[in-house]
Formats: sequence, C-alpha cells, structure tokens
Amino acid sequence: MVRPGSFSALGFCLLLFGAIASPQARTTTPVATTPPAQNAPVPVFHTTANLVIVDVVVRDHGAPVHDLRASDFRIFEDGRAQKITVFEEHRSSDALRVATAPANLPPHTYSDAPQYILPSAVNILLLDALNTPLPDQIYVRRRMIQYLHTIPPGTRIAVFTLGSRLRIIEGFTTDPSVIEKAITKGRGSPEESPVLDPDWDQTLNEAANLAGTGGASSLAQAGMAAFATESQNFESQLRAGMTFDAMDQLAHYLATIPGRKNLVWFTGSVPFSLVTGSNPDQDQMADLQDQAKKMLELLALARVALYPVDARGLLGTPGGQAETRVQNPNLFNSIQAPSGGNGAIPSQAISVTNPGGGGENSAGSPGQSVSQVVQQRDSAFLTQNAWDHFNMEQFAKATGGKAFVTNGLGQALGDAIANGSDYYTLAYAPENANYNGAYRKIDVKLPEYHYDLQYRRGYFAEDPASQDKLFTGRRSPLIDAMQHGVLPLSQVLFQVRVVGSTDPAVAGERLSPDPAGALVKSLKPPLQRYVADYTIDPSTLNTRTLPDGRIHSEVELTQVAYNVEGIRENYTDVGLGVDTPPAQARDGIHLHQEIDLPAGQMFLKIGVHDLVSGRIGTVEIPLTVPKR
Repeated sequence: MVRPGSFSALGFCLLLFGAIASPQARTTTPVATTPPAQNAPVPVFHTTANLVIVDVVVRDHGAPVHDLRASDFRIFEDGRAQKITVFEEHRSSDALRVATAPANLPPHTYSDAPQYILPSAVNILLLDALNTPLPDQIYVRRRMIQYLHTIPPGTRIAVFTLGSRLRIIEGFTTDPSVIEKAITKGRGSPEESPVLDPDWDQTLNEAANLAGTGGASSLAQAGMAAFATESQNFESQLRAGMTFDAMDQLAHYLATIPGRKNLVWFTGSVPFSLVTGSNPDQDQMADLQDQAKKMLELLALARVALYPVDARGLLGTPGGQAETRVQNPNLFNSIQAPSGGNGAIPSQAISVTNPGGGGENSAGSPGQSVSQVVQQRDSAFLTQNAWDHFNMEQFAKATGGKAFVTNGLGQALGDAIANGSDYYTLAYAPENANYNGAYRKIDVKLPEYHYDLQYRRGYFAEDPASQDKLFTGRRSPLIDAMQHGVLPLSQVLFQVRVVGSTDPAVAGERLSPDPAGALVKSLKPPLQRYVADYTIDPSTLNTRTLPDGRIHSEVELTQVAYNVEGIRENYTDVGLGVDTPPAQARDGIHLHQEIDLPAGQMFLKIGVHDLVSGRIGTVEIPLTVPKR
C-alpha cells in the first residue's frame, strides 16, 4: 500500500544556480557517495569545532607522492602551528575501480548504479569566450579534441562556457565522446565575445594617433587619447564584472558537490587582479580587489582549485610579425620621421598593428618614427601580457591550483586534471576564535622532504555562522542533488523506465487526468505526458518491519525537467509511505510518477530520497519530446 504524506523537501525552492555552502568550516560533512549497506546510517563525520579544510597537492619532479602520513605534515595559520584533526589521501586511481552496474537493461530503462566509484576530485572545463578572441577559442577546441582521445577512464568532466552569461554545456560525465560533442557543436561552439573587441581598440588607438597630426590642437589630441583610454577601461571593467558574476554562479553550483573541484579555465585574459588595478593604464578609482577577494572566498568555500590556461598559447610581439593588419590605411601618413632622418624607417617599409589594449600609450604620438611606434606598441603588449600571466598565477596559487602558459593546450588540460587528482586533505580547528573577517595565511610544510606543494594560501576569517550568507539561501541536500548536470548519487539504488504516455509499454496503465507538474500552467503547448515507473532496491532504504510482516519505507520521488539552456521547465515531487509485502519487496519496491513536458530537447533529472536515512539516488535522462 502506498500512502501519500507531507514529506516533500523540494517544494517551490528549486533554482538553477543556488546551493548550500560547503565551507572550510562546517560541523557535518559527507564523506561517501557509494551505496551503503542495508539499514546502515549515512556515513558522515561529526565535530563540534569549526574546521579549516586544506587540499594539498604533493609532487616530486612532477610526479604525485603517495603514502605520506599525517605526522609528516605541519600546518600553520599566521605562523602558529595547528593540530591536524582530519587527514585523508586521495588518488586518481580510485576512479578506475569499476562498480557493479546492471547489464542489458530493458528499453527506455535507466539505473543510478555507478559505472565507476566516484573519484575524490572532479573536473570542470570553463571555455571563456568573454575574455578570449574568437580565433583562440577555435584553437582551444581543436586541442581539447586531441586530448579527449587519451582521457583516463573514469575521469569526470563537466563543460561550461562563458559568453554573455554562464552556460552549462554538459554535466559531469565519463564519456569522452559526449564531452567532444559538447565543445564542438551547438551551444559549445566558439562565439564572439559580447564585450571584447580588439578591432575597435585598434581603431581607437589609430584615431588617437591621427588626432596628433594635421595641426590638431593639443587639447584635441589629449581629448582623443583620453577617450581611447576610457573606452578600453570601460570594456575591461565590464568584462571583469561579468566574469565575477560567472564565478559566483559557478561557486554556488559546485558547492553542492563534495570534495575537491579542479576548474580548468581557458581564457585569453584576466580582467582583474588581487593587487590594485589590473593593468598600468586602468583607472585606479575602479579598484576591483574587494570583488576579487570575494570570488576567492566563494571558491574556497566550494573547495575549487583554479587552473587558468592562457588560451592564446605562447605569443610573440606584434612588431615581430613580417606583416600585420592596419585598420586605418592613412595611419602611416600620420607618422612623422624625426628631423635629420637619423635611424628613421620610411613609413612605406613597415605596417603597424595594435595589440588590442593599453590606451594612449600604444597609439604613438606625432613626431615619432615608425620604429618608435612599433616599439611602444610591443612594450604595451608585453606589459599587458605579463599582467595577464601574473594574475593567472596569483589566482591559481591562492586557490591551490596551477597556471599554464603553453602552446600545448591539450596537454595543459591533461596536466591540470592529473595535477589535481592526487592530493591530501588536511583539516584543523583554528586556535584563533576571533572571526573578524581578516585574511589568515596558511602554510603547509613537509619538514623531512623536499617536495613541491600546492594548496590554498589562506582564508578570510568570517564567522562560520554567517558564511552561508555568501550563498543565496541554504537548501536541502536533495535540492542540490537535483541540479542539472550535478554528479549522480547512488546511495539509494533504483531503476526507472521513462516513456511517453502514447508508448504501447504503458497502454494498460491508468494515467492521472490532472496536470502533472507544478509549472504546467507556464508551459507552452502542446505538452507530452511522460510516465516514470520505479523499481527501488529496498536494501538501500532504511526500512522497518510492521507487525503483519509488511516492509515499511518512506521515500520522496522527484522529477525536474531542464531545457537545453539548463533552465527548469517543470517538476513533480511527492513524499510517500510505502508498505510492501515481503514477497513483493524481494523484487523491489514499485512506484509510479508522471510529468508533463513541452516539445524539444529536455533533460529529466530523477531522484529517490530515503526520508528516514537521508540517502539519495539520482539519474539524469536526455529526452527528445515530440511536438505531437
């Protein structure tokens, strides 16, 4: 017998990018996602202290170091030794252990049984179109495809893009062909940046140079140069704000996933810095340090290590190119050779381009030779390039990751994933209980060894009780687990058959005449009814035997439908008290659920929540909903 109840934890709270915090200081932390034994409690560790969690990558000449003990490590906060209270080693080889997965499932039937034991770290590719010129994006994707053919089995990767906004292109998967399709087709294809415009920057610089010729007043020259600089600063600050928003959203999303996350960020530039300004020409009144520090704090709470990769590869100076493009063909006529012709190069002998930034300093000024203009522009280019690399290294170091500047972009992806897959987790309860928001420096040492260590270098000592304010609302673990693309859970094992209501397989089933789903009224018709028939393994539920011998369980069934943009279209959620005769329970607990979906490509996330133990199982199913 199935008895409806009021157990629902999902309700109307489902959002696309919300999350509960997974901070460095939390009193209860999940440590396992594999199926538990029958009636076993959910595996967690408890402590009454506020823990600072530090993931440490240990390398010896590039190779991971294994089998270290807690006693080998020393950890310091602001120079004071701390006691290590939690210690774990994580190995990339853990992902190679194949779990028991059902074979030969019937048509349209899916299972949440894992193909691989979940690794201790997961990987996210962020393809940044906002801060990367289009040709470099194409180059990145070509190198990604080459690497994917050699990806280690069990490596879990999700793909996001950043253009006008953050988009999830592919949720976590171990299938390289799925990832390859995501980064080469449809929404994962390269796109023009909505803000970055090197051609416009070049035009502004050339116009500033032309303003210094033809008898223009010094006031006009200064005004044109100031306009060029202000326009480029505005572009840079706009890109910075959009990048901060994207990192905020990504941190919210990743905070739902336990363990370490390696964020491999392919970008052509970093438009902000941890020090004042982001380049020598930026308006110092527009200091972005506070926003950069908040971004670091959010990433730390979500246990994200940044691996920035320069999507441009190794660059030469524009002046070193044999021939380059010029926006304004009259520019050469505006460059005057110095009097006497000492060392002057005829303007017809060389063409000049602007590296795409740097304000008036790269535009040249009247009275300069062409060689001097080229030299100025090369200098501005090298300065901006050095700032980008400096910023990449600073953010990588602050989060425990590593920056890559190389032409081997595919190899850089492999190195980043390998680097962040073997690590140690250390945690300590800080002796300093004064949570005043100040930055506290973390030092980790291996006194007996000379290894290379990567770890986040500190944290902001915010009151743990207020840390969740950085995230927009605390939610139940079920809501986090039901986000589009989030890693599947297998704490409750089940199979589910999902078919349209017109399928002959459900011809004998009695369907509800009522609308199916909380958001049906907002959906554009025609709608298609889909039927989900569950078979739940009772051994993964916390059940009890009733006096008459029936097996009693309390479960919550949840379905959430997302469109290709990752936006929720509809959902259903119901809590049930289920009493199953022993003979039937041996074959599994059978339940039924329905949902209405609009036409088009959909992703149906299905979850089973054991309301007694709190264990969860989820699976995500791609569906093509017909129009009829």
